[in-house]
Amino acid sequence: MFKRVEIGEESLVKDYIGSEYDKCLYLYLDFIKYGLSNENLKFWLDADNNEIKCVVLKYYSGIHIFSKNKDCNYNDIIKLIGQETPSVICAEKYLIEELSTKLGESEYKAEYGWVRVLSKQYPCENSMVKKAEEKDFEEISNLIINDHMGEFYELDELVAQIKEREDDNYGRNYIIKDDGKIISNASTTAEIDEIAVLSNVITNPSYRGKGLATIVCSKLCNDLIDEGKKVYLINYTEESTGLYDKLGFEISCEIGKLY
Repeated sequence: MFKRVEIGEESLVKDYIGSEYDKCLYLYLDFIKYGLSNENLKFWLDADNNEIKCVVLKYYSGIHIFSKNKDCNYNDIIKLIGQETPSVICAEKYLIEELSTKLGESEYKAEYGWVRVLSKQYPCENSMVKKAEEKDFEEISNLIINDHMGEFYELDELVAQIKEREDDNYGRNYIIKDDGKIISNASTTAEIDEIAVLSNVITNPSYRGKGLATIVCSKLCNDLIDEGKKVYLINYTEESTGLYDKLGFEISCEIGKLY
């Protein structure tokens, strides 16, 4: 049965995840960054005879699950999902496949992808790329919501998340503008000293095919590498695979989500 992680138990979770953090990036990074101090974050563990079987993190409306030895209790996970009613559930592919079968398509739809890690820097002219300011956050949020990721977010919640990450030095947004309008964006949605996660790579449909995503991503990734960070991303579409291959991202593991 799941219980909330308490102050003093943080090292148990960190040791449990260990070097396999690529299989639960957001869970690991959110926990390392915030611990138990963030009011928008909840953390549970499921243990049997003091042996951890599974850990679960909820940040805003999303849930992230990790079971190191693939020995989690699915009934307990489903009960927790019923209590918390997340808008999206993320985990390794095998776990999402099992949850998808048990929950049924009437509750959530499944999608599968890859965790990728950057293996090199991609040289690119990027003088048009600027770091976003707070006044840009709502426009960035609308760009995200109007893209295929929009089903996961409410506008006010997304703006709040972007601002919180920026204020906490836990995320940043790089943009390209045309005539004062944001036409391409790339973000980090989790950062610590050693690791960053690239996300929200979106170009306005009217400007696609011009290489803008390559430009904005290369500028952001190169800056992160220069700062000594290992750069990861999660991609769910074959459409984006060509871009990430070009930039030098290699597959680390398979991932899935329910939404």
